[in-house]
Amino acid sequence: MWEQLDPLAFNDGVFYVSAGIELQPRLNLWGHPEQPDLRERLANDRPHGIGGKKLLCLLCMRHRIQNNLPCIPVWLTFVEGRHGPMFRHEDGRSPHPEHEPETDTHKALKERKARTWESVGGTVEVEVWRPRARRRPDVLAIGPDLTVAGEIQHSKATPRSIQARQRALRKAGDRVVWTTDRGAGDIAFLHAVPHLSIPALADHRMYLSQTRLELSAGAITFETQRCGWADLWTGTNRCPVTRNAKPCGSMHLYPTLNPHTYSRQKAATTALFPCGPRPHLDHLLEGILHGTWLPYRHRDRVSWIPADAHATVTAERGGTLHLAENGTTPHRDGPAGRACERRHGDPTAQAATSVEMLPLCCGQKLPGKAGQPLVLACQLCRNSPTYYRRDELDQ
Repeated sequence: MWEQLDPLAFNDGVFYVSAGIELQPRLNLWGHPEQPDLRERLANDRPHGIGGKKLLCLLCMRHRIQNNLPCIPVWLTFVEGRHGPMFRHEDGRSPHPEHEPETDTHKALKERKARTWESVGGTVEVEVWRPRARRRPDVLAIGPDLTVAGEIQHSKATPRSIQARQRALRKAGDRVVWTTDRGAGDIAFLHAVPHLSIPALADHRMYLSQTRLELSAGAITFETQRCGWADLWTGTNRCPVTRNAKPCGSMHLYPTLNPHTYSRQKAATTALFPCGPRPHLDHLLEGILHGTWLPYRHRDRVSWIPADAHATVTAERGGTLHLAENGTTPHRDGPAGRACERRHGDPTAQAATSVEMLPLCCGQKLPGKAGQPLVLACQLCRNSPTYYRRDELDQ
């Protein structure tokens, strides 16, 4: 019977040959509420796999057709996993995320996203099929100006699979936001896509009961400082426009951890979730839906930044919305040339600015650093010209 199937005519589920229907493991009752005994019937309909020839992986068969490969049957086995029933490939490969049951944490974060977007006026659909993307995002919110697809990533995945899903959803015209409860040091696979990271909680029900879920990574704000400020993104004092060590004397926007810059951010004209000392998940989700937070890629990482600063940051540092949302890993930007020239300097290049012309460390916050170039820790020293509360002292 598999020879008569057209995988492109189905979604991303599992085809049950005996019943002639497609199963959607992520949907309630596998997408067939009229058959409440379907799971028990399938569990007793043995054998599965190649010997039984009862369950087909439509996702694998569709990928083969799209890659101009001959269509062959890909048989599955129905097993009871740790979090519930799932469909495993007979050849031993890991199951697709679309064919695995959702964990309690995944369900709670998905419900939190849907509830937040509904409360701020968005039209929300869960697990809706996007024909152009050929994907089913966890949450889809339709706002006044934007269509936002929300993806939950509780388990670790390969960067390639994340970026492929990002590109597919962008093809459907959706702005995508990924949410994870993994720590900031364990989300390297999400760096190439717009993401928000919150700390992991002991109980999944806390994701729904907590009033504020503060972010640990994924969003940053800016403050205006004179050129020569210690840049969090580059780790240097170079000018963000000219990239030279000599300060240009102008005012620039620098990424900052100053809590006062967060509290001034607006999620919308009539924001339901105001921002506090640190950004939290509901505030960012509301702002993303209303277009007041936009993704921006700095080197190989994408972060959400305020929309009012986006035009200035892109003008000073380069980049576009497309670069932040296309889900590709860029090549590291660096000057071309031999390693010896980069190490000892190109003799044809202009002479570098002397250290004496740069702002110097006073040495009171960092003993032994007096007279040396400023570092990031100088932002915590009241005597430093890059102190993050300098504007208050000047007043």
